[in-house]
Amino acid sequence: MSEGKVELGLRELKKRQTRLDLCTAARRLTVERGLDATTAEDVAKAVGVSPRTFFNYYETKLDAVVGPVGEIGTPEAQERFVSGGPTGVLIDDLTWLYASGYEPDDEVRESISLVAEIIKNEPRVLAAFVASGVRHEAAVVDLLSARTGSDIDPQFAVMAAHLMSAIATRAAMSLADNPNGSLAAALHDQCDLAARLFDRGRQQKENHP
Repeated sequence: MSEGKVELGLRELKKRQTRLDLCTAARRLTVERGLDATTAEDVAKAVGVSPRTFFNYYETKLDAVVGPVGEIGTPEAQERFVSGGPTGVLIDDLTWLYASGYEPDDEVRESISLVAEIIKNEPRVLAAFVASGVRHEAAVVDLLSARTGSDIDPQFAVMAAHLMSAIATRAAMSLADNPNGSLAAALHDQCDLAARLFDRGRQQKENHP
């Protein structure tokens, strides 16, 4: 790997971490103070960056609370996914891609807990999460189009985005009974459960032994 590519990779990782740190700080402050009493400047200060840096990543404090919904997996995982990996089976590779962004587990668990607390008290945040689904769908369209090398059927991409969101949500909820479990492993487990819906051969054998 060239030195320039390594530097670019490190720069992207640093940017991704800053984006996530700002999101976490915004969520923590919103739980502690409420959305109205939290400012972009407060969030920037909590992370140790300038307000200008904050606005390089998010337009508003509400955007920061919602977080980078259009960012699926890590940059390295996205590159491998687009190139057709790691298995060549689309649903398996999508699951792997989503799971790549779920480490470390302790941070993901805190994020889930913070979001659950926020949406109970801040209807605006819940509405913003719903609205952010469009950005998530657009990100899936871009990734699938890049992988196939052509424009993807928008309906297929939207279906894939909604399916993966549902699987990810169920994976997070499943950890309530398994506090030491891995979210990435739970995501794969939920994907396997969903796959049973489409396993016609298995269902025919069960119905006609």
